[in-house]
Amino acid sequence: MKLPKIDLEELNKQKEKNFEERLKFIDRYAEWVKKTPNKVWSSQQKELID
Repeated sequence: MKLPKIDLEELNKQKEKNFEERLKFIDRYAEWVKKTPNKVWSSQQKELID
């Protein structure tokens, strides 16, 4: 069985894109936490943890 050739350049592009998407998500979530009352987001965190 012959393994497919891996395109390292494409892999690095995907890795960079993934990293950027994660940073954008963190920014959006931080903004949501800032503008949402503590009671709302803390109850959601509690549900996630429990």
